[in-house]
Amino acid sequence: MLRSVRRLSPLDRLGLCAALIFALFPVLWLFSKSFMPWVEYTANPAIWITSNPTFDNYHNVFFDYINLMGWPQSSSWRAMVSSAIISIAATFFSVLIGLLAAFAISRYRLGGNFMALQILSFRMVPPIAVAVPFAIIGTTIGATFTPVLLTLVYIAYTVPLATWMLKSFIDQTPREVEEAAMMDGMSRWRAHFRVTLPLMRGGLAATILFVFILNWSEGAIALALAAGRYVTIPVQIADKVASPHVQVSLAVLAAIPLLILGFSIQRHLSRGFTFGAIKQ
Repeated sequence: MLRSVRRLSPLDRLGLCAALIFALFPVLWLFSKSFMPWVEYTANPAIWITSNPTFDNYHNVFFDYINLMGWPQSSSWRAMVSSAIISIAATFFSVLIGLLAAFAISRYRLGGNFMALQILSFRMVPPIAVAVPFAIIGTTIGATFTPVLLTLVYIAYTVPLATWMLKSFIDQTPREVEEAAMMDGMSRWRAHFRVTLPLMRGGLAATILFVFILNWSEGAIALALAAGRYVTIPVQIADKVASPHVQVSLAVLAAIPLLILGFSIQRHLSRGFTFGAIKQ
């Protein structure tokens, strides 16, 4: 039997509109400021709607210095490529390791919620506190200021969150479907990946998005471990503090991959947020 949908009252609509404006205004402000000329930007920083939009800020992002051959180059573009490679690699391995750990904790009763809380407690450590020992390790093994070291640190820092999220989604999937698959001849791990994993693909999509956002936007660890050719996009944005008109343009470009990823998995993402919320 279908339940009737309650219509929103005028007060509810007003509250939703206020929340929408509150959420979208910073995005609109950033987007509008990215087209503002430097002179207008410095004349009155409080104004966020420009009367003379220009693409010069984006041009300065992509061509911010001249190399020895006299060709325009972009350190910002290189930073975006470095961030993409590091974030994708770290997200892939973090989710993979977190998925294996979540299966073990959820299905094999290895400590249950206590074990999950112990793993998640690593996230309570400030990022810069994690960066210092990893910098010492990187110096010892000769991997200082390399994308490999930064990727390993990101994996170590995001695996706890991935494990915690994926465990909660696995707990919501019925054990009976796995047991039925095992009775049909599947091994336990094959039942995990062939039966349980498709049922929780919404939760998997949500975990991938959150972990990727953390890796893409992380700045404290990257500031300590990234340098030269391997600077990431948050460090590059911070480096543009003397040119705020270019800084906001770079911030807009840095948000585009997150928007693309969010919209591309939107259907699975909505399932992940509501997974297990309704009991049949």
